[in-house]
Amino acid sequence: MNGSNLSRPICGEVDLDGRLLRADDALLRLNRRAGGVDGGLLAVPAIAKIIKLSLNLQMKLSRAVRVADTDEYLELWIEVYPTPHIAKVSIVGWRALPVSKKKDLLSSTTSSRFENEMIFDQKVRLINAKGITAHGLVSSDFGKSGADVLSNVFENGETLSSLIDAMSVGAIFKNTPFKRLFDGLTIDVSGQPIMDDQQVIAGYRLRFEALCEPTLPAVNTVGSDVAGNLFGKNLAPVLRQPLGRIIANAETIGAELQGPIRENYALYARDIANAARHLSALVDDLGDLEAVERSDFQTARDTIELGDVARRVAGLLALKAADHRIKITTPTDITNVVAIAEFRRTLQILLNLVNNAIRYSSDGTTVIIETATIDGYAVVTVSDEGKGISVDDREKVFQKFERLGRSGDGGSGLGLYISRRLARAMGGELMVTESEGGGAKFVLRLPNS
Repeated sequence: MNGSNLSRPICGEVDLDGRLLRADDALLRLNRRAGGVDGGLLAVPAIAKIIKLSLNLQMKLSRAVRVADTDEYLELWIEVYPTPHIAKVSIVGWRALPVSKKKDLLSSTTSSRFENEMIFDQKVRLINAKGITAHGLVSSDFGKSGADVLSNVFENGETLSSLIDAMSVGAIFKNTPFKRLFDGLTIDVSGQPIMDDQQVIAGYRLRFEALCEPTLPAVNTVGSDVAGNLFGKNLAPVLRQPLGRIIANAETIGAELQGPIRENYALYARDIANAARHLSALVDDLGDLEAVERSDFQTARDTIELGDVARRVAGLLALKAADHRIKITTPTDITNVVAIAEFRRTLQILLNLVNNAIRYSSDGTTVIIETATIDGYAVVTVSDEGKGISVDDREKVFQKFERLGRSGDGGSGLGLYISRRLARAMGGELMVTESEGGGAKFVLRLPNS
């Protein structure tokens, strides 16, 4: 199973306690390799987290997740369909990614800069780190929560939250990839509960391994390329680490995981988390801006089905749309509009278009995604019921940092500029016109051969 799309989904069922009740062979084998047992708790944290969220919200969710298997990374596309008693999970995308050779941290040339084991008690508080405090990664004040300790080590707030959830329920997992900015290494984490004599969880042990990053050949750059690389290579990583810590800590406070606090303080914490997410998104936009403006920027030529991409986008933005009572309609499964374009970049464009449609539409309206083949091109459109964009402004919206006078809307003014550059890099075009309901209608045209 090396393709990004499966001929048949890999399915399973998980109960409210997180037990894998039934699963196709591929999912069963993945769960066993992660340390799980048949009929026991689902042992793949990234999958377990989205299932738990879907069950709590009683809402269908779709996500792309990456897990580390025995000798490779897997990029999976997960769809979860909740019922009051179980969640039905469907893996519709399964792609194997190459992974470089591992080195145990103790034998790594940088092992003195890391610690390869942490011990936590049953409440996920740090009780032992075998000298990690000497290297400045955590303070010597043991007893801190795992969320606080690990936020100082790893940048990815979402994956960190998944790890803490797994530790809280005693799930066994192997080779969960974390990106550690320190020395640019990728860190794999394996976790296992510590059991007492009565087979009750008494604590948790984390083991760390470093992956050797391949050395990329130098690229000769001139002119604006040199200036563009400055942000992505040097500034973006420095910004993402503290922002990730701010988000993780603010979410912990806002969710009152450390105990109840005054309601206005919880709201302040959520505002802080939202502001940090905005800054993190801006960092991502600036990184994409650097990429698309490079003279040697290229995209992959994948064979993709635009209806499938549209449904994935709707799943990713389902929560945001539901917050505003906005309905997203997508093409049916019987549609088959094939395009030759990079899947990830096409998904990025549609996410931006649908996210904008939700942001600028009134509550209770509908966002419509449609696909078709027109004049030899594969076309996907995103229409909303908002105020629309005047004829005079329809080219202006694609300019860099242009927001048509809107301020405080959470946007950077780069999304549409980057999206059009991506569309053109794939041999297509991105345009805007008026929808039948008077709102905006964005048209993405891509080659189909």
